Amino acid sequence: MEDRKQCERRRLAGENSFTVESCECGAIHLTIGFLTLRMEPCAYREFARIIAGALNELDPTISLTIH
Repeated sequence: MEDRKQCERRRLAGENSFTVESCECGAIHLTIGFLTLRMEPCAYREFARIIAGALNELDPTISLTIH
C-alpha cells in the first residue's frame, strides 16, 4: 500500500454527532455520525443553502441566511 499523508483538518463547527471541518487541500468535511462527506467549498455552500431552505419550510420562525 502507498504511504499517503493526510491533509490536516481544522474544526469549524460541531455538536453531538455533527462536525464540519476544513482541510489543507481546501475541501470541506461534513461528518454525520460515521459518515463523512468530502465536498468542494462551493458544493458545501450550495448544500448549506438547501438545508437552510428546508429548515425554513419546516419552521418559518427560524431565520437563516446563507450567501
